Amino acid sequence: MAKSSAIKRCLFLFMLIFPHFSTLALTEDGLVANGDFEARPSNGFPSEAIADGPTEIPSWRTKGRVELVSSGEKVSGGMLLIVPGGSKAVRLGNDAEISQEVTVEKGSTYAVTFSAARTCAQLESLNVSVPPASQSVDLQTLYNVQGWDPYSISFEAEEDIVPLVFRNTGMEDDPECGPIIDDIAIKKLVTPNQPKDNAVVNSGFEFGPWMFQNVSLGVLLPTNLDEETSPLPGWMVESTRAVRYIDSNHYAVPEGKRAVELVSGKEGIISQMVETRPDKLYSLTFFLGHAGDKCKEPLAVMAFAGDQAQNFHYTPDSNSTFQVASVNFTAKAERTRIAFYSVYYNTRTDDMSSLCGPVVDDVRVWYSWASRNEVQVLLGLGLSFWAYLLVLV
Repeated sequence: MAKSSAIKRCLFLFMLIFPHFSTLALTEDGLVANGDFEARPSNGFPSEAIADGPTEIPSWRTKGRVELVSSGEKVSGGMLLIVPGGSKAVRLGNDAEISQEVTVEKGSTYAVTFSAARTCAQLESLNVSVPPASQSVDLQTLYNVQGWDPYSISFEAEEDIVPLVFRNTGMEDDPECGPIIDDIAIKKLVTPNQPKDNAVVNSGFEFGPWMFQNVSLGVLLPTNLDEETSPLPGWMVESTRAVRYIDSNHYAVPEGKRAVELVSGKEGIISQMVETRPDKLYSLTFFLGHAGDKCKEPLAVMAFAGDQAQNFHYTPDSNSTFQVASVNFTAKAERTRIAFYSVYYNTRTDDMSSLCGPVVDDVRVWYSWASRNEVQVLLGLGLSFWAYLLVLV
């Protein structure tokens, strides 16, 4: 009898403790719960799945006119809806939203990757928020002919459980307008250690947002002016349009597995503030390449280092898809801005519509005066040695 009571007490304690541990289970990198919207609702996939209030989409709360749309589905006028991945996606009507709670690590930075398309020709945008952080993504610019693009935004978790909210802030006259979203994933970001011989953080762009291996479009990084909570740790996107984060599985990458393609001309700028010592001479070096995506040449990058700016045209030899470029500059302060943008607005030669551009990778800023002094010392020692031998002779 006593043994039975002890077992019951243990079971009771387990029931109390288990929910606590379950809430602490961190969301794994990759798709959030039903992030591809392929999970079957309890009442099946209706032909017109409209949820007004209580959720009709597994794992998601809805507000306003939220529709589950299918690949190949048409709206009035015969327009074919675009579903980025799989057979299902979600369309948000006027002032509509979907949300779900995700378990994260308080104080850590996360990147949210998602695919988005617009339904109508009007300006459509999508607000993505993890309160209090919020960012609007402009969907007016299509970066490729497929009609949709992957994007990534980032946030710093202020709590252990946070709401992830996607909202259409538009108010269109046509109720069938509104952005379509699909393939929502999350990834905890890690900022790499600062290398001893390079002032640039994440110089090879190896640390960044989640990328779907079955998607060949890379990930667009829209405007982000905070390097502390950037989806590309260490880097900022200063301009009004996006840059593309690419991988070696689908593009030609000069070094490692990741790089950045500057796809928006002067409207797509990446930058970083690096630590320097005033009045010291530095060199900025980087790989300039072609992504191997049939981008029409000429390709060129404008590189900035402090008060220096230099234009570099892509002119590799036949054995390589990239070249090394460098800019020398004298630091004026303890932090110096380095930045890159594409000189031209480039498109692919096979469709003349998909945006593309030069690739930047392996960015380095190093204190070149020290190496020059070393060379001078070695030369001086060498000359002294030969002079000494001549005296002996």
